[in-house]
Amino acid sequence: MNMTNDQQQQQQLSPRTVAAINHLRRIKPLDGYAAECYRSLSGKNLVQLKRRNIPLRDNGDFLDIVVYQSRVIGIQILTSSGNVGRGIALVNEDGTPCNDDSQITVEMSNVLTTTNVASSSSSNRTSSSSGKSNNMSSAHNPPAAPLNPLSNIDNDNILQYGIIAFGGLLVLKLVVNALSSLTFLLLPLLYFYASSNCPRTDSFDAKKELKRVMRGAHLPEEQQPKSWVEKNLNRIAASISTELATSLGYEVRVTDYFGVARVSAVKVPVAGYEYYWIGIINRWQYIGARELKINND
Repeated sequence: MNMTNDQQQQQQLSPRTVAAINHLRRIKPLDGYAAECYRSLSGKNLVQLKRRNIPLRDNGDFLDIVVYQSRVIGIQILTSSGNVGRGIALVNEDGTPCNDDSQITVEMSNVLTTTNVASSSSSNRTSSSSGKSNNMSSAHNPPAAPLNPLSNIDNDNILQYGIIAFGGLLVLKLVVNALSSLTFLLLPLLYFYASSNCPRTDSFDAKKELKRVMRGAHLPEEQQPKSWVEKNLNRIAASISTELATSLGYEVRVTDYFGVARVSAVKVPVAGYEYYWIGIINRWQYIGARELKINND
């Protein structure tokens, strides 16, 4: 059986490193976190953390990569027993890269691994079963009705209602500010300006906007590549990722809101995500993405 490079890398990585990569991909699915394992000239197995195919640290050669106290730590030194390690923080709790080189002592028995994640899930299931037995033994507590998962249509409706509610809050804020000043008289002019400068439907270039998202153009300035080489490598990686993701097709849907704004949704089945932009005042602004529910039936 032939294995892909990604499968071979997964087999070479430790359970702690695999758990760390899964943790990063869960909290930052669009940041492209990955780990690469290799053997040094001295014969040691080292691992390197990458973000969009770019090493997160210049000196990013570690014995292991772990999740400790909700932060991702690169282990540089391990005791002979392997119970304690020392290293530096690579990624903060919120998924943003960490530039602090302070040494951190890690108790390896308390780090996140694929084993203790599975044990935690099993424990939760056991607790749930025990709770159900206790409820059945009580004559005064009838069983609760099961909750049905939301369908894709329900998710779409919730998203649309959320966008309308968000727009309503913006309009309400504008009205309150207008009533507290003389700008209330300018509201018709503002509406006319917004409607006359609302971007056309054919001005939305799905591939161009997807490339901007893939290279992280929507991220804060401190998370952007700094050097000329990093910027160009990031652009190349984003172009390749976009072409691969859209190679089997994608779907574009544009919804108009009162002639003032338009919301564009791009569904990319290969990537497993649907991306959203809002078009207002002659520009398209990325607002987020949601994971698609894949039906395996």
